[in-house]
Amino acid sequence: MTKDYDEKIPYSDYEQKGYLEQDFRFFHIKDRINIDVPYHYHDFHKVILILGGNVKYLIEGREYELLPFDFVLVNRHLIHKPVTYQNEGDLSGDGGKNDYYDRVILYLSDGFLSKYGLLDAFAKAKEIGSYVVRFPGDVSTSLYEQFIKIERDIQREKDEYAGELLTRIDVLKALIDFNKACISEDFGFKPEARYNRKVIELINYITENLSGDLSIDYLADHFYMSKYHMMRVFKNETGYSIHQYISEKRILYARNQIMSGIPATTACLECGFKDYSSFSRAFKNQLGMLPSDIKS
Repeated sequence: MTKDYDEKIPYSDYEQKGYLEQDFRFFHIKDRINIDVPYHYHDFHKVILILGGNVKYLIEGREYELLPFDFVLVNRHLIHKPVTYQNEGDLSGDGGKNDYYDRVILYLSDGFLSKYGLLDAFAKAKEIGSYVVRFPGDVSTSLYEQFIKIERDIQREKDEYAGELLTRIDVLKALIDFNKACISEDFGFKPEARYNRKVIELINYITENLSGDLSIDYLADHFYMSKYHMMRVFKNETGYSIHQYISEKRILYARNQIMSGIPATTACLECGFKDYSSFSRAFKNQLGMLPSDIKS
């Protein structure tokens, strides 16, 4: 899916929190800086190719300063948001290149990537805890050209014989080359992130212990922090309260368990809820459905 640069695109169209019904969706979006996007997460994976503008990306407590031709990988269920800004002292607003946030975005379903064995880049990003890739110029140019080819494919789909199939083939080719570059270029995942070490430790601990005691008092004791300071710093760095973060991660984990065939009552206990009633209520509030509505 593509949009003309001068068309106003509501954020609900492409920064939505929710689900992806197709295998993939494609966007090329250019709009003014100083856009306001709240922290959110998706049930799908996302690749963003930065083409222009002053932009930072915040992902699970890490802040990345981005450059043109950086690739941002956002694994599904990771809390994130972009932040655009003007350079200090640059108040011209004359429509120059830095007045626009220009990017290409691919939404990718987990099932689609799993089917073709194309999750390596996202797996590596998660393993090393870095979500921005900065390739050498020749690699970035080759991948950029493939992304633009996908855009042209989509524009001609209705006029080309087997147009949708051609788009799908080019998406797969681009993903194959992108994954190969990510796992073969040791210097790819290098841009440094600004982060608070304690917050990253908290995030890692919560992720690895969703079935355990994650009360505020326990976490404060475990990390030798004042609970009020811990809550304030976590909120500042992630945009989420600790309680909200834990609840959402637990519900997402439980939903994946249920979808894999585990009974909802078992998933309730394994994701750290003490009773099914509170689990069911939290599940409905977050996902808009009951655990019993999920089909494995």
